[in-house]
Amino acid sequence: MKRASEYILFVVVVLAVQILLLNNLTFSTYLAPLAYIVCLILTPLGTSPLKMLLIGLALGVTMDITMGTMGLNVLATLPVAYFRRPILHFAASYIDVDNETGVPTARRLSRFHNYVVAMVLIHSFIFFVFEHMTTANFGFIFLRFFCSTLVTLALTYFFIAIFTPKLARR
Repeated sequence: MKRASEYILFVVVVLAVQILLLNNLTFSTYLAPLAYIVCLILTPLGTSPLKMLLIGLALGVTMDITMGTMGLNVLATLPVAYFRRPILHFAASYIDVDNETGVPTARRLSRFHNYVVAMVLIHSFIFFVFEHMTTANFGFIFLRFFCSTLVTLALTYFFIAIFTPKLARR
């Protein structure tokens, strides 16, 4: 139960930073950091696919309500939650991710950085392509996707560095 309460506290802190700070700062038209994806990235390894989809749905709905994006975050988080298991199987060459109980870390996953980058890329690509729904401004969309993905990756690694030692100590 203590592990669940630690993870819930982690999710609340990340969502608070995303909602109260990152959504209200205007960095540039090209920067839209979506750091809340770290909640899906650091979900414990043994989480069932159905629970992952429910977590992704809850996370997406929460962000849609606070950002006013009307389903865009749900559209981006559900594929990430769905494809998490195959990406984990690719990233973990020497452990059985289905029977493991801890959070993903560089110690547990041999290709941890590939896992993190793949999850952020899938989320950002879907988010920014469907945000604009046109190819008329392809250069703007690509630049926004590229810059926002870099900032999101930096923030994701920041949250991983801060919270992984606390979540993965057992």
